[in-house]
Amino acid sequence: MRPQMMENHRHLSHRASIRLRPVADGDRPLLFSLRRDSALQSLLLTVPDATDDAALDAWIERRRNEKGGAFLIIEDQASGKSAGYVQITQVHRRNATGYGGIVLAEGARGLGLGRAALTELGLHAYRALSLRKLMAEIDVDNSASIRLHLSLGYREIGILRAHFTDADGMTRDVALFERRLEER
Repeated sequence: MRPQMMENHRHLSHRASIRLRPVADGDRPLLFSLRRDSALQSLLLTVPDATDDAALDAWIERRRNEKGGAFLIIEDQASGKSAGYVQITQVHRRNATGYGGIVLAEGARGLGLGRAALTELGLHAYRALSLRKLMAEIDVDNSASIRLHLSLGYREIGILRAHFTDADGMTRDVALFERRLEER
């Protein structure tokens, strides 16, 4: 039986504004542009080794094929356009945990698509992947992402000091969050 709180997200008016779907060939331009945006990638705690087409195709395939994980496009239902992606990585089957992440294209931010996508990602993690907890690592200066995660029931676990080294060699503090899915 599913805990009642997990189902309560159905009432959200913006829930129908997006759908999560598998990556298609037509998504390559958006995914490539997001991955090539070094400032965005640094904010997302990532420094790609290479960003040529072959390296980005390999990245997409790695994400698509990650055992137990998810790599899904956020599609804006109103426009039918891809708005970004969500992913679940580092899945630990025995503990039923994984790390969730979201990336939105610049024009898709501030429209409620991120909230809807993270809500759907939690449902996907719970229903399709049988996870009981999602975790997230967020740069302490990424206040928009921190506010979004907290508003969706994540709780801050602590700060990982000098945890991430960005492309410029600067170390960044990272906040660690968790969300128990059976409570949502």
